[in-house]
Amino acid sequence: MKSLSQRLGMARMLLVAAVLLPAASALAQQPIVLRGITPWTADYDLSKAFFAFQELVSTKLKGKVVISYLGGPEVVPPNQQFQALRNGVVDVVLGAAAYYRTEVPLAAAVQFTSRLPTELRKSGYYDLMRKAHADQGVVYLANTAGGNKFRLYTVKKIDRPDLKGMKVRVSPVYSPLVTALGGAPVSMGPGDVYTALERGVVDAYGWTYTGIEVFGWNEVTKYVVDHPFYSLDGALLISKSAWDKMPPDVQKAMEEIGVELEQKVQDFMADRLKKEDQKLRKLGLQYIRFSDADAAAFIKTANDAGWKDFAEKNAEALKANPGLLEKLQKLGS
Repeated sequence: MKSLSQRLGMARMLLVAAVLLPAASALAQQPIVLRGITPWTADYDLSKAFFAFQELVSTKLKGKVVISYLGGPEVVPPNQQFQALRNGVVDVVLGAAAYYRTEVPLAAAVQFTSRLPTELRKSGYYDLMRKAHADQGVVYLANTAGGNKFRLYTVKKIDRPDLKGMKVRVSPVYSPLVTALGGAPVSMGPGDVYTALERGVVDAYGWTYTGIEVFGWNEVTKYVVDHPFYSLDGALLISKSAWDKMPPDVQKAMEEIGVELEQKVQDFMADRLKKEDQKLRKLGLQYIRFSDADAAAFIKTANDAGWKDFAEKNAEALKANPGLLEKLQKLGS
């Protein structure tokens, strides 16, 4: 028979357990909150993949993980977002390789692929991107390009792929192409493009297939060179520290969400690209089509200039990995 003190001790233990167990259970049920940002404003087309990801996570993981959107470039400048991700300032970034090619140089190779994201995953190209990002402490979850590409927009009519005498606003993505076509590259942020076109500081610019009306550039643009080139370099990235805190079942679900996200963005973008051309024509822009021979020459020049620039900027990494360049080109085309 237990003594009075033993019985009181057991009672205290049961009381403590009764208090602590619900608290522990509630703690275990707390969702994993991932803080996310985008390099573009929330209303921009290219940001929609982030919110599609947010919705898929909510639907598939039913509260286990919550994606909290902190904002766009007003929170962290685009070219600093990768560092913020790697340093744990944020947990999720819908990024673009153009903004973090210094940290992950090989990521820029996705721009010169001709396959859709779902096709790149099947070809093995996705695995190369996964490893390149993992080496920098980041999980590459999905390619969010969706089939979107780049185009040239001008205030002057051109009949063939020749930009001699023209000043062209560029990003690092298509600067080599503009140079190869004889144009004068001019680097400037999107916020300066409207005034530059209006004042004749530039005669043309490169941009994605979609979105020029967001900046009002359609008001100071006359022509669309209707020969899309390169692929967008969008990617959904998660910090390794945040990834490692997820239990295995959640990681597995996130991988499945990455696959579904690629298909979802592809479907959205296919419809969006078709509507973009209809909209720009209604806004009064004229479309320029080259002859078949000139169109083929234009695309070849774009690819040759892009790969040449890529190889020069990644000479050390490519030298250390014989055959890597050829592998990237093969799996991406």
